[in-house]
Amino acid sequence: MTYKQWSSEYYDSAVKVKERIDTLKREMKTAAADKLAELSNRINILTDMYYECMDIARLLGKRQGEC
Repeated sequence: MTYKQWSSEYYDSAVKVKERIDTLKREMKTAAADKLAELSNRINILTDMYYECMDIARLLGKRQGEC
């Protein structure tokens, strides 16, 4: 696997995580009050995952010429 392929996989994962975050944000608009804290917590965790995937994708993308 090349750095470019690896970077692309991380980017694709970030896109999927972002789609899930967007879905949860839409759910929050109609969720019962007792579920809001749980949804917010899940969004926060997924947001961290999204940023980590994007950072790693950028890092690997910069290394693609080194292989």
